[in-house]
Amino acid sequence: MKNMILVDIETMDFSVDTGIYEIALLVIEDGEIVLTKHIAEVEDESLIHLGMGQGYANICENESKKRQFQEIMNTYKYPVVAHNVAFDRKFLVHYGWLEEDYECFDSVRAIKYANPDLFSYSLDYLMSFYGIDRPITHIAIEDVKALYEVIRMASPTTWIPLYKVSPKKFKSFIEATACVEGNSTIFEGKRMVFTGASPFPRVLMKEIATKCGATVTGSVSTKTDLLICGENPGSKLDKAKELEVEIQTDEWFIDAISKEINLSTATITRRSVAASVTKEVVSYRKIPELEGKFVNIALLPNRAQSEVEDILVNHMGVSGLNKGTTGHKVDVIIHRDNREYELLKKAKEMQIKTISLSQFNRMILN
Repeated sequence: MKNMILVDIETMDFSVDTGIYEIALLVIEDGEIVLTKHIAEVEDESLIHLGMGQGYANICENESKKRQFQEIMNTYKYPVVAHNVAFDRKFLVHYGWLEEDYECFDSVRAIKYANPDLFSYSLDYLMSFYGIDRPITHIAIEDVKALYEVIRMASPTTWIPLYKVSPKKFKSFIEATACVEGNSTIFEGKRMVFTGASPFPRVLMKEIATKCGATVTGSVSTKTDLLICGENPGSKLDKAKELEVEIQTDEWFIDAISKEINLSTATITRRSVAASVTKEVVSYRKIPELEGKFVNIALLPNRAQSEVEDILVNHMGVSGLNKGTTGHKVDVIIHRDNREYELLKKAKEMQIKTISLSQFNRMILN
């Protein structure tokens, strides 16, 4: 997709009630930036460096700013692309900045199709994986430029528009999903929590998640893989942020289901769905410097730790693993990206080799 409008917004929180504080757009033609626009109103310049909309006024009801945005959309009429577009679209549609039927694409999904074997698809992780030396600031104009560079590096070729279903059509969505029989792997092995108010009945969403392989629980913990949020998500959202659990919207959840289940064909079986999402067997590149070594993986997120453990034991021939955050009797430490840990400081003093997760990811896939 050579023509698109890359969008990033800053909202300060997950609920649309918090408003919109920044909108950044890059208009892309034939793969090149032809227009850069930052729509915001500075309120306190000394706070801007904090990111997340800090230092800017709430512009969600600002008609002048809204017209600036809509003039660009009407002039170019290219699809909107954002990193987790369901979130950005939710705010833009709610406040009337974007038409409900405007075509939107998720860069996360497109990059997953291009490179399905990454441990994470967060923007900061992708920046590290692709070796892009640009900080993630959570300032809209900087983050949208970072996304542009990531897309250039990932070169995705499969773009699927965001699936949207209205609450009125949700019943038929449920019925179509219920017709799918067998075993789905869409959320295979994932522990999921739902929170917040939603126009889509929670009991039915939980039922779909379970049918699609997830274990649905009522509270967020270190074992949680996904938190699905509606409006006013409350303390569960705070807990998920604290534990760095992946957070998504109701709209994202429905889109994730729809991309694997053809809702226009109610006779599809879950067995065929499972086949469509089962990963091909990955041939990992051997890392000689890990063979026969003791490796510490305590500083990895829980959802990546088990996968890395399997790769190290079954493909890299390591002698052993250490999961203790105070253990130093190891040869190598594989750690989460962009974090400062006491163990890494001690490892440097003791001349223990350290490898970030994104670096490890690159090494085994190259």
